[in-house]
Amino acid sequence: MSAEETPDTTTLVDENISEKETPEVQSSKPQWMKCVNGVAPRTGPLNEAVSKVAEIPLEQANDLITIGAVWAKMDVLTEEEILDQYYGTSDNAKIAYADLGKGWNSNRYLREDIDEQDLDAFIERMESGRYNRIMSPCTIASGTDLRIYPFPRRFPAANDLDESRLLHEDTTFIIVDKPPLLPTQPDASNYFENCPGAVSMNMGPFTNLEGNKVERPLLCHRVDSVVSGAVVLSKDVNGQAVFSRLQRERKVKKVYKAVTKRPVPLGMHVHWMWGEMTRRGNSGGPACQLVSHEVPLNRKKAKSWIRCILEVVKSEPITVDKNNEYGYDPGDEQHYENTIRLVTGRKHQVRTQLASLGAPIIRDTLYEPIAGMTLDLLNAGGEEAMMMDMMVEQCRVPRTPIGLQAHAIMFGGVKGKAGTPWWGDGSGNSNIF
Repeated sequence: MSAEETPDTTTLVDENISEKETPEVQSSKPQWMKCVNGVAPRTGPLNEAVSKVAEIPLEQANDLITIGAVWAKMDVLTEEEILDQYYGTSDNAKIAYADLGKGWNSNRYLREDIDEQDLDAFIERMESGRYNRIMSPCTIASGTDLRIYPFPRRFPAANDLDESRLLHEDTTFIIVDKPPLLPTQPDASNYFENCPGAVSMNMGPFTNLEGNKVERPLLCHRVDSVVSGAVVLSKDVNGQAVFSRLQRERKVKKVYKAVTKRPVPLGMHVHWMWGEMTRRGNSGGPACQLVSHEVPLNRKKAKSWIRCILEVVKSEPITVDKNNEYGYDPGDEQHYENTIRLVTGRKHQVRTQLASLGAPIIRDTLYEPIAGMTLDLLNAGGEEAMMMDMMVEQCRVPRTPIGLQAHAIMFGGVKGKAGTPWWGDGSGNSNIF
C-alpha cells in the first residue's frame, strides 16, 4: 500500500513498526505509538465516528477529541472555517495545527511567502494536506479518513512548567525554562502537554501589545524534548516572524551547557552536515545527524552541505550531583561541563558535533554509539564504513533527560537565562552575556 492510500477497513497500526519486525518486537512497543486508521461509516457527529472506528465508548471518544488525538482529512472543513484559517478571524477554529508552520526556519520557508499568498493558493495548499487535527465537536461526512490515537502520550513534566520557570515577559515575547521530557511542539496524540500548552495552562492568559488576551503563545524555536532550558515564545505572529528574521541574520545569541565524560577542545569548531539529511519531511534515514570534518572541495559541492559552527568557551571538570531527580548514576567517572556558544542552529547540532569529537553528551543514546565517527568514514569505505553502519543501527532516541541545557538566550535586547540544570548543585552558573 502506498503512502497516499488509505485502508477502507479499520486497522490498528503502529507507525513506528517495520513490516519486518516480529510480533514479539511489536508487542514491546508502548501503547502511545499505536493509532487506528479508518473511515467514518456515515455522515454524523465526529465523536460517534471516532467511537465506531476505534471501538471505544462515546465518553472516551470525547476525551480523545478534547486532548487532540483525532485527525481527519482536510475536506471536513467548511468554507467558513477555511476563511477563518486564512484571515485569522476566529479564536475557536476547529482545526489546530502545530505551533510552528511547515518548513519553519528552513531555507525553503519565509513568513512573507504566506503573507503574500492569495486565497485560492491557500485553499489549494490546505486541501492538499493529508491529515489535520480536529479538537471540537463537528459533523463529518461519510467516508472521511480518520486517524485516531486511542492511548494519547502523556507528558507529566507539563505540570512543572509553572510561573516559577518564567524567565522573561514583555508585550511581545515570553521566555521560559523548559523542564526536560517536555516537547516544545504538540505530540500527534496530545495538543496540550507541551511547551506552549503548559505555558498557556499554568501561566496564562497573557496580554499582547494591543491589549488583547493571548490564550496560547506561539513557539519561536525548538528545543529537543530530552533537553531542558530557555525557550522563546511570542504573543503574536509578528513577534514570531521577527525572531525568525533575527535568527536568519544571526542576531540571536544562544549558550548551551553540556556534560560529557571527556573534555571538549576549546575554540571554534566548524563541521559540515549533509543538506539532504536536514530537510523537513525527509524520512528513511537514521534518526541521528552525521557530520563531516572535511571542508567541501569546491564551492559547487559546498552547496550540498550545511555548515555547523559552535564555539566551546569552557570545558571544566565537575562533580555530578548523585542525588539528581532523574536517577543518573555518575559512578566514579570524571565528568566535564562544557559552555558552548552556538553560532549556527542546526538539528541536533550540539549533540552531533560533540559526538563527532569523541565526547558525546551523557545519556544521549542517539549519539553515544557513534562517538568519534563522521561521514568521512563512509567515504573511506571498507571495514570503517561497515563499522559505522553497525554503530548507527545501535543508535536509539533517548527516553531520559540528557546532559544538555539551553542555558541562555539573547536577542534584540531581550535576555533569558535558565536555572540550575538537573545535574548541577547551583554552583556552576556564571554570567554569560
